Amino acid sequence: MSAHIIRSIETVILDLPLRRLQRFSAIGARTQSMVLIRILSEDGLEGLGEATTPSGPWWGGESVETIKLMIDKYLAPLLVGQRSFDLAPLMRRMDQIVHGNSFAKAAVEMALLDLIGKACNQPVHVLLGGCTRDRMPSVWPLATGDPAQEIDEAEARLAAGEAYAFKMKMGAVELRRDVERVARVARAISPRAGIRVDPNERWSEIDAQWALPRLAEVGVEMVEQPLPRWNLDGAARLKSSSPITIMLDESIRTSQDMLNVMARGGATLVSLKLMKSGGFRISRAVADIALAGGSSLYMGTFLESSLGTAANMQFCATLDDLPFGGELVGPLLIAEDILEQPAVYRDGALHLSKGVGHGFALDESKVAAFRRDRLYSVSPAAIDADMSTGKMQEAPTPAL
Repeated sequence: MSAHIIRSIETVILDLPLRRLQRFSAIGARTQSMVLIRILSEDGLEGLGEATTPSGPWWGGESVETIKLMIDKYLAPLLVGQRSFDLAPLMRRMDQIVHGNSFAKAAVEMALLDLIGKACNQPVHVLLGGCTRDRMPSVWPLATGDPAQEIDEAEARLAAGEAYAFKMKMGAVELRRDVERVARVARAISPRAGIRVDPNERWSEIDAQWALPRLAEVGVEMVEQPLPRWNLDGAARLKSSSPITIMLDESIRTSQDMLNVMARGGATLVSLKLMKSGGFRISRAVADIALAGGSSLYMGTFLESSLGTAANMQFCATLDDLPFGGELVGPLLIAEDILEQPAVYRDGALHLSKGVGHGFALDESKVAAFRRDRLYSVSPAAIDADMSTGKMQEAPTPAL
């Protein structure tokens, strides 16, 4: 165990195109950016991780630019020269030096676990306690805002076996129009698939009291984070009176958050996300507290690539209480894949990757094509040639 010393850490931002507009309550996006982190050990092994935000800092305060900066300047210097197997002490040291920045820390932990898994010749779920499932029911996000398009999209995903339920983003338009949109989609695909909604904190309690009975009438089975994240008392009131299951997401990032929710009456359903909680260990602590208090679990998403999705699925493989499945569908929304073997969706479920670590291998040509700094990754000879002509050669634009 004296080997496995961390030799170097590299981060790069990748900008990946989405297949269609993804509309959140605050913004809409046509690309998904991520930070790829590589941790190389002195014995030649490489651990890979990913940090992905929902199209900027609006959700959690971090962006891919701040994540890369925090890792490069503050976290990487703490790790180089240390034993990769000392995961808990390393994460604790990062918490002492850097407050918050959960997305950056989660990417580091993801890469360290991949490295440790490869060193032990074991998949990450073995390091986390073992596998209880090799697939997870897949929930597809409907987020264009156009109900006709969303119905067509849902039908296509059902036919392809890529989803068994759908979650509609709400909060971008006036509430009555939003409810009418959901009702139209729900009537078109019910009862063949479940319908859930996510206002992303955009409702007041008055809004929720008006909307929830109307959504229940058309068969909506779950509402995610209807109220602002700070309004835990309001969430408890909704939980006690709502005809629909209420799930908390933004309100619960840490184990302390989970304890605060339990002190106010708990939550029926809790959304887990590795990025928001700072990684696997804290997400597991949140899950254990939720389960001990009688709550059930759900696996959320920030639209990770196949890399981040495979890592999230290693975590999901250890969870035996996912009654509503999860949303690890980023690879189906992203138009270009960066892995040699993309994530596998079949029979309405995401399947666990095989192999050691997180079970993936990078497609280096795709990484080179989509890295944000690719315009500057040219040889000195090419720069001299460009200077003589007054033109800069750009990398080829990948076909979308």
